[in-house]
Amino acid sequence: MDTFEPTVSFDSMHSPASVSNSTSTSTAVSDSRHDLRRMLLGLQSAVDLVEPGPIANCVNVVRSRVLQCALRTFNRRAFNPHKQLDIVFVDSCGTGEGSVDTGGPTREFLRLLMKELLDSRYFVGPENGKSLALDSLGLSRGTYKVLGMIISVCLVHGGVGPCVLARRLYSQLSGIPAPPVNIEEVYDPELHDQLDKIQRAETITEAHTAMLEASNSLHMLGALCKVSTLEERQDLVNAALTYYLEGRMEMPLRQLKEGLETLGVLNAIKEHSSIMEELFCGGPPTLSAASLLDLFTVHYSPRGTNRRTLEEVAVGHWRDWIIEVEDGDAAVEVDGGDTIKVTLQSVLVFASGASAIPVFGFKENPNITFLHENINGNRRMFPEANTCTITLKLPIGQEYEEFCHFMTFGVIQSPTFGVA
Repeated sequence: MDTFEPTVSFDSMHSPASVSNSTSTSTAVSDSRHDLRRMLLGLQSAVDLVEPGPIANCVNVVRSRVLQCALRTFNRRAFNPHKQLDIVFVDSCGTGEGSVDTGGPTREFLRLLMKELLDSRYFVGPENGKSLALDSLGLSRGTYKVLGMIISVCLVHGGVGPCVLARRLYSQLSGIPAPPVNIEEVYDPELHDQLDKIQRAETITEAHTAMLEASNSLHMLGALCKVSTLEERQDLVNAALTYYLEGRMEMPLRQLKEGLETLGVLNAIKEHSSIMEELFCGGPPTLSAASLLDLFTVHYSPRGTNRRTLEEVAVGHWRDWIIEVEDGDAAVEVDGGDTIKVTLQSVLVFASGASAIPVFGFKENPNITFLHENINGNRRMFPEANTCTITLKLPIGQEYEEFCHFMTFGVIQSPTFGVA
């Protein structure tokens, strides 16, 4: 039986000088994160994350269709967002791997679900500025309401926010003033070019020609009218943009808001828009090598043992490898000659199932242990992980280049739950 000597987290290794230098620049951020954490924990207090939820809260997940599986679950009449989710990832043989708590499968599911939702046909725009897309069939089925419920559950149950919504969409949810309409927000290329041509017209004759070419689109937007000056031309463009970006999206937005009322999320957005904005806009939370190293507590064998010596070497390799990952130098070549890089996010996914550290932290304390035991007489070369307990298991007895190779390959080749 292994005897472990727990150590403090890596954050104790920072020098007082470095802490002092960073204090003045991080105080405001720390205060904001504290307020956000307190708010999310308040919302989460209404959820029973201890007792198993009803059978209607069982999400049978096919990884190639995560959003479809979630929509079926959230549409059940007996689904209860105030109760714990029961996540079952179903494999091709019809068996499954499940979780009855907020462990690795739940974190993995919420991460995949949010990504697939934002990449679905219900959203449009660049990766850092997603807006609602108009889907008439989804609107008729009330799908936007379910999308709002999904966002609320991801946020409150797991601290997973959209993070990449466009400012206009967040202003519509929160009630804060919206930014001026802009042609660059139109992601329909034909309409974008038509409105841009009208706006760039230097004479009223050019404007009339451009308007004639865009007459069908302008008619659909209720903006086909006579203009006699370039100022009226601009008013027409602004009116068309306002209807396209806001007016025609009124019903989908209403449904989305109704769904976001789940677990009190919409009310929190309206009352604390500046605090909640971090979870909806601005991009995913940044993850640094330092924050990832600080996250884990290493469990060593007793000092003076051969095991301890091997473990200390492995930890040194681990720390240097994480720095290489942050620098973009950890990569492997796969079939076809493509090169795939490991990211800090993929390392965290490997260990925990989550791509970001939740605002309210992990329920479990992340740990590092070591792979001393052989399997069938063979040394265990690849890293392993238990994402429910967030335990990362490092291989030992390797030179640095060998360690980096197997760590990189292990993370890249592990599709789910961090098990290489």
